[in-house]
Amino acid sequence: MYPIVKQFHVILVIISIAFFQIRYWRFQVMGKPSQTWLKILPHGIDTLLLLTGLWVAIISGFTPMNSPWLMVKLLALLVYIGFGALAMKKSGGLQFFSYLLASLTVIYMISVAMNKAIWPF
Repeated sequence: MYPIVKQFHVILVIISIAFFQIRYWRFQVMGKPSQTWLKILPHGIDTLLLLTGLWVAIISGFTPMNSPWLMVKLLALLVYIGFGALAMKKSGGLQFFSYLLASLTVIYMISVAMNKAIWPF
């Protein structure tokens, strides 16, 4: 069961990142009008992503207490959410800077998950 749930989680990570990129570039940079489904669908995907992540952690026995890398990844998730929200709501230089930091935070989270290390570089 673990490989299937983990693979589904990874697929959701890719979809979630793709939606963040599409939404940012489409709405903030190109100025295209918002489409309702592009506002709602990412929340559903991110909810499934969080649930599958929890499921993977339960199956594998990882907890934030016995796996420091998981605690750091969860904290980085909160940072990503914050920067992502700023990137979608603010304008000008702060908007792009927030987008850039959100994107770098995602890269960091992926590296942490793949290497199971707090400083994976």
